[in-house]
This record gives sequence, structure tokens and C-alpha cells, in this order.
Amino acid sequence: MENFDLEVKERTKLGKRSKSLRASGIIPAIVYGRGMNAVPIEIDEKIFKKFLSSPSGKKAIINMKVGSSLLPVIMHEIQKDILSNKLLHVDFHRVSMDEAIKTKVVIVLVGESEGVKSDGGILVHPIREIEIKALPGDIPSKIEIDITGLKIGDAIHVSNLKQIKGVEYLTSAQEIIVTVSSPTKEEEVVAPVVAEAVPGAVPGVEGAAAPGAAPAAVPGAAPAKAATPTAKPAAGGKSEKPQK
Repeated sequence: MENFDLEVKERTKLGKRSKSLRASGIIPAIVYGRGMNAVPIEIDEKIFKKFLSSPSGKKAIINMKVGSSLLPVIMHEIQKDILSNKLLHVDFHRVSMDEAIKTKVVIVLVGESEGVKSDGGILVHPIREIEIKALPGDIPSKIEIDITGLKIGDAIHVSNLKQIKGVEYLTSAQEIIVTVSSPTKEEEVVAPVVAEAVPGAVPGVEGAAAPGAAPAAVPGAAPAKAATPTAKPAAGGKSEKPQK
């Protein structure tokens, strides 16, 4: 892991008074660790942003100079405003160079997968960093993985990583770091079947007739005879005979 030198000042403005520091381009921060009292500090925002922009900035060991003291520290947490993305506060953790610590290291993919380049596969990279345990001086700045030979269906798990001297992988060995999946196929779009309206049909009842509609003919059945009109009885209760 790379080492960086960073000179800071002890901070006297605490709590709500820290707002005035941010307005003047100063980031409030704190350093803590085993065997020491927490020390409030302040960092020049421009210098700190330049440090963060370096490839190993967030994972580097920092030789922090506070007054006459030189402390080996690592960044533990960075707080930002969710709207403006402005740096609000930074926590540093003092480390002992002869004591192993847990941290995360970024995964860097090298090369172009054969399955993606030749067969149109899709590269899936679910894990971007893994957790390790190592002495501060043995922590790698990154872990590179060559994916050139990956074909469709191939995968690289944590268990496939090369062993690094002094480094213990804490992420589960079964976790997939990168894989190549088959290309997605566009599904055939089937036009929806729209039933044509049938005159006299009752919606929702198959084969039912609407009120007042003639009944449907049954195949093979004789046609129905027309009904003979019944003569209306004449007055007095006697029915009239039809005249010849």
C-alpha cells in the first residue's frame, strides 16, 4: 500500500462552530485509535481533495503530522452533504504497523473477455471490492484480475484469486467477482387477440344470447314452426267463426 504525507492542525472550533471552518475551505476531522485520546483536527480542503483524487487515496496509509507528532493513520469514514456533495467531516483511525487490520481493497479487471468480444456475452461484475485482513504495510492498493480468457458461462470466484503474501481474504470464497452471461434475446411480441363483438351476445357469457334476441339454431334440429295467431274472443264470451 502506498504511503502519503499529510500535515494537519489541531482543531479548536468544535460542534456547531465547525460550520465557520467549512465556509473558509477547512474540513473538520478527528483522529482516534487504541491507546490514544481522540484528537480533533482540521484539513485544508484543496489539499485533501488532491489527496483523494490519487488512485490509492482512500486506501492509503497516511503519515499524518499533527504538531510534533507523526501518526500512521487510514481513513475510516468520509461524510458528505447528500445534496451538494460537499465534504463535511472525516474520521481517521490510527493504526499500528505491526498489528493486522481489516479493510477493503478495490478489484480492477484487466483485459477484454473473449466471451464478450467474440460471442456478444455480457460482463457481470457484482463485487467491486473485497474485504481482507493484513498488516498495514502489506495491504495492496488494488487487486487485478485478468479476464481475457473468460467465455460465456465462466466465472471467477474469490476462491480463484491468487494468494498475496500476508493477506487473508475475508469475503466468502464462494462469492462471484465477475462472470460472463449469455446475450439477452428480444422476446417475440405476440399481438393480443381481440374478440369481435357478436350481435346479441351477452358479454362475459360464452354462447349466451342477449335479451330479446332469437335463440341460436342447433345443428341438426328441425326448424321451429311458426305459432298460429289465436283469434280474439268476441264480446259476450263466444268466439266468432271465420266467415267463408
